[in-house]
Amino acid sequence: MLTKQDHDWLQGGLSLAAATGWTPEEVRLVTDLGYSLAEQGRHAEAITVFEGLAALVPATLYFQSALGALKLRIRDYAGALPHLNRVLAATPDDAVALVNRGETLLHLGDIAGARTDLQRAVALVREPTPPPYIQRARALLTFIEQGGRPPVRTALPPRDIRQLGDGFQL
Repeated sequence: MLTKQDHDWLQGGLSLAAATGWTPEEVRLVTDLGYSLAEQGRHAEAITVFEGLAALVPATLYFQSALGALKLRIRDYAGALPHLNRVLAATPDDAVALVNRGETLLHLGDIAGARTDLQRAVALVREPTPPPYIQRARALLTFIEQGGRPPVRTALPPRDIRQLGDGFQL
């Protein structure tokens, strides 16, 4: 027999985390673990953690953003795009997600879409000393304006994933 909590979850009134009794502190601890794994360049493991968290608390955009950023880092551009699209559908002025999607689109061959996202991100952040993701956006825009075209790919072979510890930006 279903409990009220089970029924509420099935009807979309509760997240899976709430229905299974996860506390916000437990979710935060697992989130910290995923972030730490990503910082160490252990992207495949971090993706697994964030996929689980996204299933537990699907309304949390941070997990979608993390998955988009991580899949971009392992060069799974086709896999990164849906996560970044979800973030930007809910928060269109998320400059980090715009830079990550811009870079993703660039690698997928959508130069116009990449330019639009990167220009928008740069316009949103008007700090005298821009954060690293805006510096990356500017570098990518320069690359585009100089006629640069990256090779279009969807993913690296699995053996290369752990070698991509080039930073992690959410």
